[in-house]
Amino acid sequence: METRVRTAADDAEFEGYLAQTRHAFGKVPYDHATLRAHGVTAVAVRGADVLGGGLFLPFAQHFGGRPVPSGGVAWLAVAPWERGAGLARRLTEEGTDRLRGEHGAVLACAWTPAPGVYRRWGWESAAVASGYALDPAQLPPPAPGFETVLPDGTACARLRERLAPDWNGPLRRPDWWRGWKQRTTEGALTVGVAREGEREPCGDGPGGDSRDGHSPWGDSPWDDSAWGDSRGSHLAGYATVTVEPYRPWGVAAVVHDFWHDGLDALPALLAAVSARSPQVRQIRFRRSVLPRANALQWVLDQYTVHEEGWYPWVLRLLDIRRALEARGWDPQPRGGVGLEVVSPQGKSAPYVLTFEDGLMHVQRGSHPSARTVRLPSPTLAAWYAGGLPLRHAARLGMAEGDGRDLALLDALAAGPAPWLPESF
Repeated sequence: METRVRTAADDAEFEGYLAQTRHAFGKVPYDHATLRAHGVTAVAVRGADVLGGGLFLPFAQHFGGRPVPSGGVAWLAVAPWERGAGLARRLTEEGTDRLRGEHGAVLACAWTPAPGVYRRWGWESAAVASGYALDPAQLPPPAPGFETVLPDGTACARLRERLAPDWNGPLRRPDWWRGWKQRTTEGALTVGVAREGEREPCGDGPGGDSRDGHSPWGDSPWDDSAWGDSRGSHLAGYATVTVEPYRPWGVAAVVHDFWHDGLDALPALLAAVSARSPQVRQIRFRRSVLPRANALQWVLDQYTVHEEGWYPWVLRLLDIRRALEARGWDPQPRGGVGLEVVSPQGKSAPYVLTFEDGLMHVQRGSHPSARTVRLPSPTLAAWYAGGLPLRHAARLGMAEGDGRDLALLDALAAGPAPWLPESF
């Protein structure tokens, strides 16, 4: 009997997909009704049996300082007895094709512990994530001039949108994202730090956190009765935090979102997260909350930080021409070079790239010349994200071309480093 890959026809088929996520992950997607409502669902069906499925979420990501139409692959699951038959690839292609056709996505990303599987489909690792843990007793004292506040959602979004273009990968979060995260991190509190004496326009009210002078955790290490209100303050940083028991006693402050606009704000924000309370025995940053090149090494007097490696996020360009033209590039390099992109199946696609003032024009169908750089499609994706310089790729046998042209393209992509702070 034929196995079809398509949108779930009804709630029963979607429930069949959720059953497969339980087999694969031991749980179902968090607040899956919201993800289904705002994303694309693909299922593999044979007769009345649902053999797998995935969720595909449309959003924009910052690359080279510009928002690029993108999407995320999440909760991809195939029945254990059907694995190895190519269903995961068919589901991924169906979902990303729909992201491209229905939402204009030119690239897609995913978190995966199996990058080699995705690599065979044309994806590549952009950056590996890590979680970090530190002892609050080792924190340096915060600099004077900061106050702890309860920021509203508008102030947090404004700060994040100002900082996100400095990296390759952060989402321009859709309107539904904040409410979804609040439901999936029950009991979370968002704390912030503001520079004293600096003012900005008021926001739109609380971002789902307690604003009545009492912690949403009840009798907790946080005494927020003395904290200010961020409306009217210049927010320099914020963190969204939950607490977990810490053995043999006390709690760990678990950080789910963490943004700050300068090194001077970091100690003040860490102090707000720890609440300067002996109950907080550890600050734990969940995977990908901090970039691998984070600022802790430049602010801690004693670097007693424990790093826990996680798996990478991977990237694929769904539309090479449009993805290259949508991205921002360094404004200094100018000129042109040929590009030949080779798919995992060995098919070649030639392009001519011309660039000036941080913009790129891409023409499809040119003939390779002596100034043609030849890249496998996975290498192109990793370079696009800032995760793999082409000169390094050439040493690894992952790129071919004249060293001067490889250096020119690397200079073009210089700047933001890869970081995907969102989990989905």
